[in-house]
Amino acid sequence: MKNLFKKSLLLTVLPLSLFSYEINFNKTFDKKLQPDILSSNIKIRIESDNESLISTKLEKFNEYIKNAKYINKNLGIFHIKPTYKYISNTPKVDGYLGEVNYTISSPEPKNINKFLNGLINLKEHRDTSIVISNLMWEVKESSATVALDIMRFEAIAWIENYTKILSQDLKKSCSIKNIHINSIHSPIYRNSREVMISAAKESANDSFPLPEQEDRTLKLTANYILECK
Repeated sequence: MKNLFKKSLLLTVLPLSLFSYEINFNKTFDKKLQPDILSSNIKIRIESDNESLISTKLEKFNEYIKNAKYINKNLGIFHIKPTYKYISNTPKVDGYLGEVNYTISSPEPKNINKFLNGLINLKEHRDTSIVISNLMWEVKESSATVALDIMRFEAIAWIENYTKILSQDLKKSCSIKNIHINSIHSPIYRNSREVMISAAKESANDSFPLPEQEDRTLKLTANYILECK
């Protein structure tokens, strides 16, 4: 009798396990964001055989950059190092190379333009070159974080609604077993470029060419596992 009860219980449980199955799939969500920060890397290079002259000129540029309160600045580097030439396989100091490096940014293109024009107009001699690189629009980190939080909520709300519809269509009890979400940023820049100014600017009123403010695509991929009985 006891064995008969066990067999009966097994027959009752077995069909439930046979008709229970998992559904595993991915879905990608995306959102367009308008970049809100214009940034660039700035390098001022001066070559001369007079170390003191280089220091004086670089300090003029450095002071201009530090006093430009209307833009954000970071990663400031100021250094002067000797350059060498070889005579009879022996290195001899041939001159000096000085550099000032900064990363600048602002939400206002006119501020970047104003800063770059002022920087270029400080240049007086051909021993000085100004390199403007990675001039690009970026999405501010805080803006991207808010957008990702909204997309995560949308991904969860979507699967909850989908699970209800699936249960009705299949006439089964479907539930969410697992959700795994990965966020994917599109390339952070477009239209980045490098410009070297080796001669004085013709006009103080010239507008520096800026990249277009194109939308960025923020992507989020969710992996869902559902169980239906």
